[in-house]
Amino acid sequence: MKTLVVAAALIARGKRILLAQREAGDDWGLRWEFPGGTLEDDEGPRECIKRELCEELGVEVEIGGIYHVTFQRYERFNVLLLVYRCTITKGIPAAIACQEVRWVEKQGLIDLSMPPADEEIRQRILQEDPWDLGAA
Repeated sequence: MKTLVVAAALIARGKRILLAQREAGDDWGLRWEFPGGTLEDDEGPRECIKRELCEELGVEVEIGGIYHVTFQRYERFNVLLLVYRCTITKGIPAAIACQEVRWVEKQGLIDLSMPPADEEIRQRILQEDPWDLGAA
């Protein structure tokens, strides 16, 4: 079975994190996720995050260390999800190639519908104490 490598950004501002809502039309349409995307053949995870956040949200980011790695099996493919701590260096997040973007407080994560690959990250964030996601 094919494994897709996906790179995503954990962007914290104070006690809130940035999430993007997927567009309708696929298995996980309109669910909330950490912004990012699937690596192209000629790029690494950091390049992927920079490209995807520019295309989807119109922002430039500085990429820090890895926050979390998870593997998820789906019916048609597997996903290896690499989540990096990132900081916005230019621009204001806007929904360019997604349905919506939102800054969410910790408790706000509980009620959002997310793809299964993002669930382990959500659970880690909910357990962080103190909740200091901005630290690299």
